Amino acid sequence: MDISQLEAFLSVCQTLNFTKASERLHISQSAVTARIKALENTIGKALFFRDNRNVSLTRAGITFLPYAERMLRLFAESKLSMSEQFEDHIVLSGPGAGWQYHFFDQIVAFRRSHPKVAIKINSYFDDYRNMTQDLLLDGTVHIAIRYDPPDHPKVSNIFLFEDEVILVSAEKGLLISRTDFFTEKYCHVGNAFPEWFSKMLGPGFIPALQLDHSAIILKMLLQGGTFGFLTKSVAQPFIDEQKLFIIQSDFQIEIPKFQVYASFLAEKIEHASVRLGLNMLGVHSKTED
Repeated sequence: MDISQLEAFLSVCQTLNFTKASERLHISQSAVTARIKALENTIGKALFFRDNRNVSLTRAGITFLPYAERMLRLFAESKLSMSEQFEDHIVLSGPGAGWQYHFFDQIVAFRRSHPKVAIKINSYFDDYRNMTQDLLLDGTVHIAIRYDPPDHPKVSNIFLFEDEVILVSAEKGLLISRTDFFTEKYCHVGNAFPEWFSKMLGPGFIPALQLDHSAIILKMLLQGGTFGFLTKSVAQPFIDEQKLFIIQSDFQIEIPKFQVYASFLAEKIEHASVRLGLNMLGVHSKTED
C-alpha cells in the first residue's frame, strides 16, 4: 500500500468515475485502475462495484474510506512536521464562522509575530463531531474548536468564550410571528435543528431556504427582505454598524447560551504546537479541564 494508491482510491470515491478520477490526478485511466487493483490486492477485499456505467463503494470500501482519509492526513502532517522551512507548525479545526468572525484578527496578529510557524486550519468535515475527536486522538489535529467538547479521558477542554444565537434582519423594528418562519422570508443556517428550535416550530419543519454556511446566510440577510438566526459573535459587527438589527417576535423564544472550547490531547499540553495554538486563540495561563 502506498500514498498514490490511497490518492487514487479517494479520487474515485469523490467522483465515482475512473475517467474523472484520472483527470483529477493527471494520470491515465489505466493507471488509476492499476492502483485500485493493487490496493484491493493488499487489503484482500474489493473496494468498488463497477460495470460499464456505474461505480459504487462496496461495504469494505465504505469501511476503508475514513481510514484512507486519516492515513493521507497523517502523511501530510508528517511532511509539515519535517519541513525545514518552518520552526513549528499548528493544525487546528473548527467551524468556519469561528475562524472568520471571532478569531480572524488573532490569526493575522499571530502570523505577524510568528513568521516561522506554519498554520493549517480545517474548517469543514462531513461528520464534524466524530471526525474531530478521531483526528485529535490521532494527533493529526493539535487543537479543535468545539461547541460540544468531547468527554474523553485523553482530551482536555479549555473554555474560550460564551456565545448565543440571536434573531436578526436588515429591517429595523421588525416584529415576526411563528407563521413567518413558514414563508420565504426565513433563512436557516445549519444542517441540523437544535432541540430548542424543534420545540419552537415542531420536528417536521422544513425551511424555504437552508444553508450550511453562515457567511452565505449573512450575505442573504444583509441584502434585506429576510430574517434568520446567527450567533452573536458573527452578527455583532453588523449590528454595531446598523446593517443588521435584533428583531422581536410576538411569541416567546427560549434559546440557551452555549460555550465554546478548545480541545486538545491532555498529554500534549506542553507540546509546542498546542502551546502556540492556544496562544493564538488568546489562551495563556488557563489550565482548567
